Amino acid sequence: MEKYSLEISWGSLWRIAIFSVFAIVIYLGHQIVLGLFLAIVISSGFEGMIDAIEHRLHIPRSLGVVLVFLTTILLVALVFYEVVPFAIVELNTIALTAGKSPSTTTGSLGLLLSLRTSQSASSVVKKISTQIFSGSDSLGLFSGALGSLGLVVSVFASSFYLSISRDGVERFIKIISPVAYEPVALRVYERSRRKIGSWFRMQLVLSLIMGVIVWGGLTLLGVEGAFLIGILAAVFELVPFIGPIVSGAFAVVSALGTSAQLAIYTLIFFVLAQQFESNILVPILSKRSVDLHPVVVITALLIGAEVGGFLGMVIAVPAAAVFQEVIEEWSVKKRGIPVPE
Repeated sequence: MEKYSLEISWGSLWRIAIFSVFAIVIYLGHQIVLGLFLAIVISSGFEGMIDAIEHRLHIPRSLGVVLVFLTTILLVALVFYEVVPFAIVELNTIALTAGKSPSTTTGSLGLLLSLRTSQSASSVVKKISTQIFSGSDSLGLFSGALGSLGLVVSVFASSFYLSISRDGVERFIKIISPVAYEPVALRVYERSRRKIGSWFRMQLVLSLIMGVIVWGGLTLLGVEGAFLIGILAAVFELVPFIGPIVSGAFAVVSALGTSAQLAIYTLIFFVLAQQFESNILVPILSKRSVDLHPVVVITALLIGAEVGGFLGMVIAVPAAAVFQEVIEEWSVKKRGIPVPE
């Protein structure tokens, strides 16, 4: 029997050690990696709007980027100041309809339900801050809220800096990619960017339309918390397939607090609304969006939820589009088909 000896150089051991440390860091900071990917998605989504401002309105790109992001910040601030207090009132109404007093509800939801209609956003923030610093779990709650806020600010700031120059994302890819793989990475990104941008814009439009439809329909039906459910429908619209089911279930439960008949009408309304979205809105808006099989989308959503929660679900579809482009690039290279540089 022949004996084989395996020799490993110190250089190979160092490379293995460095790769292991890098993998551990990526695993521990996977939320940061997901946030960075979301920043690239946002930057790609705003790219078409920024280009239109630059070329059609003849406004410098840097000023156009500032205008787009400043408008987005103002819209978010307006939603927080005007919508959040109203949504809290809707939650309070739903809780009372269900026969549960807000004061008896535990946790963060009980804190929100204890707020009243007349309170503005500033008073909401003041009461929440008081509750945070006076509770027994105040340190953990505060650190969690601070971490989430920091992630949101970092994602927004990263997307801003990636958009400020025309090739911001390309430069970033060149920095993090080995020199030998730069052309491949840039080709994959260029093909993915068009899909991601189209998907991002389509989802924003779908979220707005479906939020208004759900709000209007549930208001006509007389469902308690119609405005809040409309907001939930708009937010969860960013998560295909699963999001509409979650908002629909919330609406049916809210209607069930009034009557079983209203719950049935609400369920029928959501089915019709989803049919309208699937058969009319999506075909119109998704002509140039991502071309992924529904099974691939569902699988990506499940993986995203497992890895990164709601954030993972939001970026699951763009990540699947990028993964599809990587597979196609690998398949082309394997078949030996020349790829233009």
